[in-house]
Amino acid sequence: MLFWFVVARCCAAGVGVVDWNNLHQRIDGFGGGVVFLNPGTLDPVTSPNMDTLFGTNNTNQLGLTLLRIRIDPTTNWAAALQDGQGAVARGAGVLATPWTPPAGMKTTNSIIGGSLLASQYTNYANYLNYFAGYMAANGAPLKAISLQNEPDFVPTTYEGCGWTPTQLQTFCHNVAGLITNAPVIMPESASYNQAMSDPTLNDPVAVGNVTYIGEHLYGSGTNAVPIVDYPNAHNHSKPTWMTEFLVNDQTISTAITTAQQIHDCLTIGNFSAYIWWKCLGDANGLVNASGAPQIRGFVMAQWSRFVHPGWYRIDVTNSNPAAASISAYKDTHSGNFAIVAVNTNLTAMTQTFDLTNFTAGSVTPWITSSNLSLAVQTPVNVTNASFTYTLPAWSVVTFAGQGYVVSTNITISSTTYIPNGSFVLTWNSTAGATYSVLRTNILGGSVSPWPLIGTGYPAGGATGGPLSYTDTTATVSPAFYRVSSP
Repeated sequence: MLFWFVVARCCAAGVGVVDWNNLHQRIDGFGGGVVFLNPGTLDPVTSPNMDTLFGTNNTNQLGLTLLRIRIDPTTNWAAALQDGQGAVARGAGVLATPWTPPAGMKTTNSIIGGSLLASQYTNYANYLNYFAGYMAANGAPLKAISLQNEPDFVPTTYEGCGWTPTQLQTFCHNVAGLITNAPVIMPESASYNQAMSDPTLNDPVAVGNVTYIGEHLYGSGTNAVPIVDYPNAHNHSKPTWMTEFLVNDQTISTAITTAQQIHDCLTIGNFSAYIWWKCLGDANGLVNASGAPQIRGFVMAQWSRFVHPGWYRIDVTNSNPAAASISAYKDTHSGNFAIVAVNTNLTAMTQTFDLTNFTAGSVTPWITSSNLSLAVQTPVNVTNASFTYTLPAWSVVTFAGQGYVVSTNITISSTTYIPNGSFVLTWNSTAGATYSVLRTNILGGSVSPWPLIGTGYPAGGATGGPLSYTDTTATVSPAFYRVSSP
């Protein structure tokens, strides 16, 4: 019998510093798979279950943004198409993974065991491209298509196919470029074995035919392998996705262990996506066979409901990491942000959050714990770019907010009037900074409007030292100016 537990850590409160300007990786999404569902009647996924998985209309919907489907080697693709259509209709992306090429392309002439015949490389690339085209033509375009599920693990009782690192490199070099209907992800190694993809990444032709690097985290028994960064992938501008892991345990303790794993994938491994093994099922699904979210599903939602594709992770340093594991994310367009704190301790922990290079009026906490499931709490005011909150024992707390950057007023060192009606403003600039210039003709205290006449000036940022701006639009005297950064 296996016993899962979370180690209790007794420690003082920490201060987490969230830095708006320190960007890390782009986020591509959070999701789960609909492969080999048990019972089989769960696939294709019903519309109510799709709403539970991908919707955001109520707190029983998880807001997933990625779905992983299987490419059936007998071309029985109806269920995969229906599942993909349902996910795409709800705003999610689809990853398609083959467990094996068609039997006739393999050394065993069987979907079990063996490897892809070298003479079939081109046919297999065209086969994958055809599947991606079929999905796109029917309303389910793929976010990515994989070459093989777990090429370094060949099962003997169900479909699979073995590949060596050299075979993957050769395939990607010679024929992966034929796959034009979807971006390619590889290798989806069973145990995050970077040696499976390093030869492809180091090949200047092969690497150009790959968009994402996918990895699984299976280790010895039910344990996960250590999560580390993958510099070779990231240095080649290849986002990494964690595309499969499972634990057959639905207790709060293992759900919090999953939360810690998600955190580590994002902050240590710098992964851009996290995909759990199964969306549906009693043993390990995010939602059970009856359609009710399980505790791990709510844990996943602490990210998926708030951290959307296209957002970026921003830096967090915590004075006491044992108190809580904290990560933060922002939308560079809207200014929306989310801070996710994981408390794996058996006791509640008080945590302070200091916001650097931005602030907010308030943040709204959402909690999943032993007795709360994606439960919204009373907003917390942010004072002087800081707030403090008590994180319940064994919990994940997401703080959602609208961030804004506080402008710094700049001293205008001189103003010069040019007889043609122009004013020249001069101030001392900081290297790399951009500035906004505002002007008004009527001073009225705090209610006086200050319309922008120039923003993002100069383009590309200042070089440092004296900087001038010429206003040729002033038509009324007097004119009052203000310069701020940004």
